[in-house]
Amino acid sequence: MYVDDLPWSEAEQLFYALSQCKACQTLEWILISARNSPGNPLTAIRHLFCFTQLRNLQLIVDFPTFHLNNDFLLEAMSSWPHMRHLAFRDPDLPHHPPATVTFRGLFAALRRCPHLYILALPINAVNIDVDPEVESFQHTSLRYLDVGDSDVADPEAVARIIFSMLPCVRNGINFNDFDEFGNFDDSGTSLWNKVDDFLDAFAARDRRIELGAPTT
Repeated sequence: MYVDDLPWSEAEQLFYALSQCKACQTLEWILISARNSPGNPLTAIRHLFCFTQLRNLQLIVDFPTFHLNNDFLLEAMSSWPHMRHLAFRDPDLPHHPPATVTFRGLFAALRRCPHLYILALPINAVNIDVDPEVESFQHTSLRYLDVGDSDVADPEAVARIIFSMLPCVRNGINFNDFDEFGNFDDSGTSLWNKVDDFLDAFAARDRRIELGAPTT
């Protein structure tokens, strides 16, 4: 199902109506564009929690009015165990407000969606609240992670988390560069590009270990 330029107030009515019929047992694909519109997006999305067969949900949302947090993400992904492509994004917004979904919240939610292949949402990559050397969790189905213009402060720490806990997205991180918003180091290098560089270095180190070659 594809709906373009639908106000959240009308989206809520649509989702509620669909939840009251057999569509909640059969609908697998939804793409909704609801930007710059009145209404509460979280209230509208809650009506989709009964759509347990969803495989693909893409919501093009207006982030200044969309406050996704760890608790809501966990509740949502717990409702969609078969999800393979999940996206919350506004590709036309040059910079989102600071994200509140942390790595710990992300991994708690990913445990509920073992088949997820593509995920797009802003995350708080500044607040490092997991230790990959202590955590044993790995999500091996996820291949593509789109973080948009999420803030990041320590590229090496973020790369270690992704390398250890999302081992199959090493070549699948997408991000946006907006230099006026500061995701760059003092030399002008994108911090997310540096995350990619660390991921490549970690992978190369592991290949040398497998071949019995020196790692330094």
